[in-house]
Amino acid sequence: MVRADAIVAGAGFWGCTVARRLAEAGRKVLVLEARGAVGGNVRCETDPETGIEVHLYGSHIFHTHDMAVWNFIRRFTEFNGYQHKVLANYKGKIYYLPLGLALINKFFSVELKPGEVADFMKDERHSAAIFDAFFRGYTSKQWGKAPEEIDPSIIKRVPVRDNYDVNYFKDYLQGIPADGYNAVFDRMLDHPNIEVKVNAPFALSDMADAPVYYSGPIDALFNYKFGHLPWRTLRFETETLDVKDFQGTSVVNYTEAEIPYTRIHEFKHYHPELASVMSAPKTIVMREYSAAWKPGDEPYYPVDCEESRALLEKYREEAAKIPNLVVGGRLGGYKYFDMDQSIAAALAVKI
Repeated sequence: MVRADAIVAGAGFWGCTVARRLAEAGRKVLVLEARGAVGGNVRCETDPETGIEVHLYGSHIFHTHDMAVWNFIRRFTEFNGYQHKVLANYKGKIYYLPLGLALINKFFSVELKPGEVADFMKDERHSAAIFDAFFRGYTSKQWGKAPEEIDPSIIKRVPVRDNYDVNYFKDYLQGIPADGYNAVFDRMLDHPNIEVKVNAPFALSDMADAPVYYSGPIDALFNYKFGHLPWRTLRFETETLDVKDFQGTSVVNYTEAEIPYTRIHEFKHYHPELASVMSAPKTIVMREYSAAWKPGDEPYYPVDCEESRALLEKYREEAAKIPNLVVGGRLGGYKYFDMDQSIAAALAVKI
């Protein structure tokens, strides 16, 4: 490509969606990705021995109720129909999440009917017991706070299902790409008007006349001139085990503060349609740990507080001064986006 009509910096779902839209509108697009491969935190790696697709940055399950997003992503993949279910381990016992009849009846050894759930949970003894067992410790690990610092009132904002629906997401459109996430990104960027460069971080000095669509960290774009935005990061320990099945499901949350990891992922369960993967005598698990972000770490979850909101506003004002610069995505927008939200935001970008 001799000349680019637009530069897209960052090749996660937001950047790849913007790049594809620009290319289909007839623009020559240069995609710059700082990492060695496209896909952002959705990047996967297939284990050559077992055929298991490992989600390198933690589990990613595509789910949406937005038909525009669904129709767009379906151009680049078929989904396998996987329906996500999450279990919680508390004191060695297993419970179904989210909070509903299955969890409540087992935890309290009762047999509530659907119409009895609301009144039962209004009793502060019951809501406090649920909070202490399933939310206090887990939340303290996730956000780096002492268990006693976690506000018990958050239980009042947790939706309670009055049925036995243990599907984790309410979105009826969900699944895992049948041939993996990497193939989705490769197809999105497979267009004669798109050129991709990896190991190519973007800097403001790279700007010329072409518009730039940037989805990296907004504070990094300005060399942290106002300071670092706070994030939570994650650390992963991945292990191949000589067992066919370790935990019987894809994700188990460990809710006690004394257990250092927040959850264990077992990736083979994301492709139940692959008999060779499911029957393999080995499995791959990943333990996930949450930690405070420091320079050099991968940013995962923005820390929403008064200080971070004020700092973000300074960076947004700085970005607004630059003609032809559009900042978006999870890192650029300093937002926690699900994958479908990233695509929806990119579909709304004016090009």
